[in-house]
Amino acid sequence: MQYSLFFIQRFKGKVLFNVPMSEHTSFRIGGPADVMAFPKDEGDLKDLIAFAESKGFPFHVLGAGTNLLVRDGGVRGIVVNICEGFKDISWLEGGKATVGAGVKLIELVNQSRDRGLSGLEFAVSIPGTVGGAVIMNAGAYGGEMKDIVEGVEIIGRKGHKGFIPKSELNFSYRRAELPKGAIVTRAHMRFSEKDAEDIKERMREFREKRKATSAIPFPNAGSIFKNPEGKVAGRLIDEAGLKGERSGGAQVSETHANYIVNTGGAKAKDVLALMALIRDRIYSLKGIVLEPEIKVIGED
Repeated sequence: MQYSLFFIQRFKGKVLFNVPMSEHTSFRIGGPADVMAFPKDEGDLKDLIAFAESKGFPFHVLGAGTNLLVRDGGVRGIVVNICEGFKDISWLEGGKATVGAGVKLIELVNQSRDRGLSGLEFAVSIPGTVGGAVIMNAGAYGGEMKDIVEGVEIIGRKGHKGFIPKSELNFSYRRAELPKGAIVTRAHMRFSEKDAEDIKERMREFREKRKATSAIPFPNAGSIFKNPEGKVAGRLIDEAGLKGERSGGAQVSETHANYIVNTGGAKAKDVLALMALIRDRIYSLKGIVLEPEIKVIGED
């Protein structure tokens, strides 16, 4: 109830209370969020962040809920869901575009293909939103978001708007550097013009590759661990004999060893138990410390 007055008086978007996060994550796992707010526009988001900061309420940003594990006790504070706002795409001259953080990656892939613009073919089968993909520097098959991103618009702490050029994002493997508490609202991108048929062919090749290695019939969060330098995490886990290992309703995928799947009724504690088992086994056998690729939030 401590949130109610702000949302009644100022907030234009949708607000939900006591929301099961299992309904908003690709893992289908997670306890309830106190509040889930869907900012309608930039003004809404600025007001929301300023309000949360002034009251000391924690907030978490949610896109499509991929690459995310929410603990079973849920999330205290406000979950900011950007999937209903920030869905604009503005195509500009010279192969440039300004893209809302809530745009689904596949939608942007398809639009760029139709315009004969190359650079995002690698993302043809990557789920998630543009905002999440930029923050994670998502990549596959030799391509990464850093290859086409020129900068991002943000709402920072206290609701201040800003722009961060690529040179200050310091992109690295599955990571971009942002000021603490900043929320990406739009990404500025530059594509290159290529023959549309060549773009379609590259997308077809990447789609087939992913289908051959990652066609998994259970809810999951994608790759659990980052690839260590010079190694492939999935191969290490496979060689350790951990495919098919189970904890409760969670299982190390028998298709792709770097995926943990929810075979039905899995809890976050089950996934975390498997992650701990994998890390311990790989360190014991190879002396390598695996670093999680997924983000873990919430309370036990």
